[in-house]
Amino acid sequence: MKLSGTIYLSIAVVAMVIGIHRTIVENNLIANYWIFMIALICLFLYRMQKNPNNSKK
Repeated sequence: MKLSGTIYLSIAVVAMVIGIHRTIVENNLIANYWIFMIALICLFLYRMQKNPNNSKK
């Protein structure tokens, strides 16, 4: 696995944990929506980088 893949995956996990914690503490999912979107973007980037069919032309 490349270093960038490890970074994307770790940022996604950390953002998800922080988002869940802040949602439970503040009891407000809408205010913490952006944290979950950062996690989702990192997961998409991780999947795109890991996919061997992703050809760059």
